[in-house]
Amino acid sequence: MNNNFENLDGSITGDKHFYRLRVFYEDTDSGQIVYHTNYLKYFERARSSLLNLLKIDQLNLKKEFDIILVVKKADVNWYKSAKLNDKLVIETCLKYAKNSSITLNQVAFKYDSNNHEHELLVSGVIQIVAINSQNKVRRMNTILNHKFFQNKS
Repeated sequence: MNNNFENLDGSITGDKHFYRLRVFYEDTDSGQIVYHTNYLKYFERARSSLLNLLKIDQLNLKKEFDIILVVKKADVNWYKSAKLNDKLVIETCLKYAKNSSITLNQVAFKYDSNNHEHELLVSGVIQIVAINSQNKVRRMNTILNHKFFQNKS
C-alpha cells in the first residue's frame, strides 16, 4: 500500500495556495447542486490545509500559545453552482495581515480537465482573528512570521 499523503494539503505557487477537491454526493441537494454553505466548508478546508502545508499546527497553537483561530467576518459572493463530480480548485491568498487578524481572498473555481479552464463559482473575503480560551483577542506572531502571511509592499 502506498501511504503517500504529500499532496493532501494542496500546493503553494508564488503567493497563492491551491486546494483541490471533488464534489461528492453528500455535498449536494436532490438536484445534485452543491449547497451554498458547503463553499464555506471548502474555504475552511483550504485554510486548514494551507496551515498544515506551512507546518503551522492549530492544535499546537492552542496547547502552547492559547491561540484559537476563528472566522470573524465572511463576505461571500456566489456566481454559479458546482455539481456532483465537478473538480474544484480553491485558491487562497493574503489580502492583508494585522497583529491579531489575517484577511484572505478565497475563490472557488470549477476545473474543466478537457480544456484546462477554470470557471469562477464563488469568491470570498474571509477575516480570521486569533483569540484565547477566554475569547480575548491575541497577537498571532507565530503565524505572521511566515512569509505567506506578510503584507506585500
